[in-house]
Amino acid sequence: MDQQNLASGFIPGASHAATAVAPAMVYAPERAVKPISTAKLTPHRQLKLATTRLAIVLATVFTGRYFYWRLLHTMNPAAKVFFYVFLVVELLSFIESAFFYFVTWNPTYYVRPDPIFGRTVDVFIPTYNEPVELLRETVLCAVNMRYPHKTYVLDDGRRSEVRELALEFGCGYITRDDRANAKAGNLNHALLQTDGEFIVTLDADHVASPELIEEMIGFFGDPSVAVVQGTQDFYNLDSFQHQVNWSTRAGWQQQELFFSVIQPGKDRYNAAFYCGSPGILRRSSLDEVGGFATDSITEDMHTSIKMQKKGWRVLYYNRTVARGLAPQTFSSFATQWQRWGHGAMQVLRAEKPFTTKGLTFTQKLAYFSSFYFYWMSYQKLAFVLTPIITLFFGIFPLVTDPTSYASYFLPYFCLNIACSVLLQGGWQNFMMSERFNLLKMHVLMKTLSGLFHRDSPFTVTRKSRASAPRASEVLLPFLLLLGLALALAAGILRVQMVKPWGFVFWALIVNIFWGFVFLFMMGGMVRRSQKRLEHRKSYRFPSHLELRMSVSYKEPGGAEVRRDGFARNLNRSGVSVTFEREIPQGTKVEVELRLPEHMIQATGKVVRNQSYGKNGHSRISNGIRFDKIAPTDQDEISKYLFWEIAPQHSRVLNLTHTSQVEVHQS
Repeated sequence: MDQQNLASGFIPGASHAATAVAPAMVYAPERAVKPISTAKLTPHRQLKLATTRLAIVLATVFTGRYFYWRLLHTMNPAAKVFFYVFLVVELLSFIESAFFYFVTWNPTYYVRPDPIFGRTVDVFIPTYNEPVELLRETVLCAVNMRYPHKTYVLDDGRRSEVRELALEFGCGYITRDDRANAKAGNLNHALLQTDGEFIVTLDADHVASPELIEEMIGFFGDPSVAVVQGTQDFYNLDSFQHQVNWSTRAGWQQQELFFSVIQPGKDRYNAAFYCGSPGILRRSSLDEVGGFATDSITEDMHTSIKMQKKGWRVLYYNRTVARGLAPQTFSSFATQWQRWGHGAMQVLRAEKPFTTKGLTFTQKLAYFSSFYFYWMSYQKLAFVLTPIITLFFGIFPLVTDPTSYASYFLPYFCLNIACSVLLQGGWQNFMMSERFNLLKMHVLMKTLSGLFHRDSPFTVTRKSRASAPRASEVLLPFLLLLGLALALAAGILRVQMVKPWGFVFWALIVNIFWGFVFLFMMGGMVRRSQKRLEHRKSYRFPSHLELRMSVSYKEPGGAEVRRDGFARNLNRSGVSVTFEREIPQGTKVEVELRLPEHMIQATGKVVRNQSYGKNGHSRISNGIRFDKIAPTDQDEISKYLFWEIAPQHSRVLNLTHTSQVEVHQS
């Protein structure tokens, strides 16, 4: 190794001609242009799309009817300011819906093209302070991707243990003297040290599937494609942003709407985002825009718009080819959304997409819809405040009779709700999205500061041990809950004193109803945020493994015992097994774990006993921490969990699963 490489923190590792993992086939150079084919929808998908479009048309018609009536026939002369403010808030709400309908009207689904062969591919894994145990699994699976490639660990933390990890796996190791421009600067520095025609970017917690490059590189047969972005999916289904019912096999994830519905719609207008991980970029397109954008803390979205202004195509491929670690606590969740929102406002200020040259009208509308989303937190706050003001002070934003209100409001409201339910894959998904939007409302409101402040620190989302949030982190939701509770009490007292049952009575009833709705939706989420904390250093895959194992140990009397069971809550550091009686804590055990193609042998110690009932019988879960296990066996466990178990578990995410399979691959 030459001294220049050592001085710069660059360890080249294997060359492109000799990758860390031998390829399964010989790849021959190929330069022919291959057209991109869209997939034919199944009859079920076609019917759903047609139904959704009909609902959107009807919703738009009845919305126009509703606002015509609102503007001309509902003025409250006793509260004109309240009338106009609430009318504007309602209009802004529908504008948000209209942008949603526009973006999702005609989503794209692609047939996976055959890979193009003979190309050089660099895989970049930027890291700063993530746990090395977490990073190891990302590096392990990255070097084992099938298409020939070279993996580089970009270590802004300059840690000796990360250098050793890179050497162990034959990866390139790149550091720099400073951390200017955070992640974007780290990636740009690596571009200068490497020469691959294509760049794969993986976050430090994003574990690649073996087929990642093979799945996506074929799209670059079209010379206009600069980026191919895959779905961001997650393997820790017990995170703060997941809701999973294992008994019904029904699951929801907070980012499903964006990756399963919005991104395919934005792709139709070439307005999809590059989201960092997992994505593949053409180096020449990066060169044309001066590398990864450094003027914002969302370098991925910013790089997308720079490329699209130059005429490049950013293509979204709705397939799960890697899985990351979602935030386990509300604090980490809020940090992530604060960074995204602040960065989006920085991009808006820097690129001025509505007036700039290079973007089509539809691209501008699609981008406007994305920025508009963050501003709508103020509109949601106004909706929550309305029943509080009304019930406390007895003033109303409109005056009408109950029959007219029902005939104009209900068709408008129900049709727009129906559109959202259809687009989001069901009522439960819609309700969970709305509840999360209310909870993160105060977080998104702060992001508008990105319009005025260029500089902002890049905060890494915490992915290991973390505590529940402080009360101050959810202060606004707490205050709104208190206000709703007091307003409801005042409203119930008011309604009892109203006689006869005229306009005031029914206006109070409507606002009491909405007060209870907001109280229910926000109360449950605030409670959830306070309960969620993270004790684990690394994620353990839950009990649905069907993986046989044996445990041998000595009982207190000295007798040798061997018991067979199924592995549960497994990761590379430990496992649990369930029996009818406990293995005492502190007992030394020998473990045999039977993977489909590998036998794992390890020793460990029982560190936990937990009882639970099943089918009327008491069972004991015995948690075992490995204290002696070969690193190669640990790596086999990781590959099995991420490549076999994680895909199986992710099928409970109905919206993601159906959006990826409901097409004919022809």
